[in-house]
Amino acid sequence: MNDTYLEFITNTHSLYDRYHDDWELCVRSWYGGVEYKDAKYLRAYAVDVNTPSETINTYVLNDDGSTVAKSRAKVEIGTSSNQTNRGQDLLSGSFYLEKLDNTPLYNYCKLIVAEYNSILFRNPPQRTLPDTPEVEEFTQDVDGEGQSINEFMSLVDMMTTVYGVVHVECFKPAGSEIPKWKLYAPTDVTNWSYRYDIDGSLILDKMVIRLEDSDCHSVYRYYTNETVETIFVGAEDDYAPPLEDERLEEIGDNSYRIVQENELGYIPIQTIYQSTKIYNNVGSTVIQDCAQIQRSIYGDSAEIYQAITYGAHPTLVVDETTDQLNEGQVGAEPGAVIRVQAGLTGEPSYVYEFASPQLSAISEIRELIDSKIQKLTQIALLRTEDLIKSARSGEQIEVYDDKLAALVRRKAINLENAESKLWNIWFDWTNQNKPDDFAISYNRQYNKKALEHELGELNLAMNVLERYESMSPKAPEEVYNTREEADARARELGGSGFHSHTQEDGSIIYMPFPTHAQFEAAIGFEGDEFKTEMRDKIRMRLEQLLSATTTTNGL
Repeated sequence: MNDTYLEFITNTHSLYDRYHDDWELCVRSWYGGVEYKDAKYLRAYAVDVNTPSETINTYVLNDDGSTVAKSRAKVEIGTSSNQTNRGQDLLSGSFYLEKLDNTPLYNYCKLIVAEYNSILFRNPPQRTLPDTPEVEEFTQDVDGEGQSINEFMSLVDMMTTVYGVVHVECFKPAGSEIPKWKLYAPTDVTNWSYRYDIDGSLILDKMVIRLEDSDCHSVYRYYTNETVETIFVGAEDDYAPPLEDERLEEIGDNSYRIVQENELGYIPIQTIYQSTKIYNNVGSTVIQDCAQIQRSIYGDSAEIYQAITYGAHPTLVVDETTDQLNEGQVGAEPGAVIRVQAGLTGEPSYVYEFASPQLSAISEIRELIDSKIQKLTQIALLRTEDLIKSARSGEQIEVYDDKLAALVRRKAINLENAESKLWNIWFDWTNQNKPDDFAISYNRQYNKKALEHELGELNLAMNVLERYESMSPKAPEEVYNTREEADARARELGGSGFHSHTQEDGSIIYMPFPTHAQFEAAIGFEGDEFKTEMRDKIRMRLEQLLSATTTTNGL
């Protein structure tokens, strides 16, 4: 097997290497908790590494429960239970790990992601889909793990906000005729290649997805336009893939693969960006900036914890002779007796004091944290109490809300386009054509005022359409006093039926055919397609707004 082939699969793209650490920071900042602590984002000073961590008392009891011995032990804090038990963590027992364990995290990244997602999915997306059992089953279980289509797309939205970009694969599981969607983070897609077609369009040519990376082996999914390959690369010389399949072939040292035909002829993966694409498979997101600020705030909180630990509990400085005279029991408790040597020439000959750093810096650090939090919320376009208090008018806050609404609209458009393309792949897998009335509409409204504004725009559009209709040519009207006359005229034109109108004076007039449109078609009058198209668009949007404002639709 060509070495270049395996190198492309097992190596990583240069952009992957460049952005991997930032992606990790973004997702850990969103997770918070243990994932954030284990990343060790706090700076380790020399004093942190050399200072022992907190200690605990341990007691030895006899059979009747009485204490017979007491000792003190260091608290061992590792990144995992196995590391702690084996003593593998080089910082185990140091003050640095104690600082990691006790420094609080203000998780604003999770708040920002949740805020954006709640706005976008405040009202569920509206879809016009085929009414078939296959589509119904798929929308109730999109990924094979029980997630409905709204739950899945909500997760896609959150992940694009976190990373700036995600990838969704549309595949057909073995033994099933209903395709599924699977979400991949950018850290899963390790290598890729694009090429230009004859029209100058850039299209995805190759993509590698790392399915597993363990001490035993690495498993990759390799997509091309012709094949879908699963590659196993073992870590040991005697490695054997954990499956039996007649298609399995050895391609190198401890390397195996299974090759399947790509039935679609193109890579069934849709790359979804949160906002602007920076490079292929790399997108921008506000979380990349907010995660850096959150990490800085986290470090400032650690400085406060360290200052309080060292400053509120000062270090005892005592000379060796005084320490020996008191058998190492020198303390600062009220009523304590300290034995010292006699003074020489009237001057004390001992050293006995408590030394500690100044705590005045804590106030300055707190002010710095508050300033960073304010800047973070401004970058994320989130309102704060300080912003509301400092706003000179309601219009200033409304302008601020408009910026957030614009961001949400961009997210809605990106998700609409991405989901529509995923449905294209879905219909290709099932050998179906996408219906003409297929439609997807995501919520674009930030608040009730926005809904009122859109209704006002629709009302204005209807008024303009009404004026346009008054200026455009109309079909001749044939009015009759009786229904029989109108029906007879319809039969002359090759049809039947009539419709009626009540005049202002209460009299009724009759016209041929059940509708005026049928009459126009019968006499050969060509209607205005623009008017018909505009009516349909206005009607469709009103129906969507009506459905979106009800409470019968939910995730």
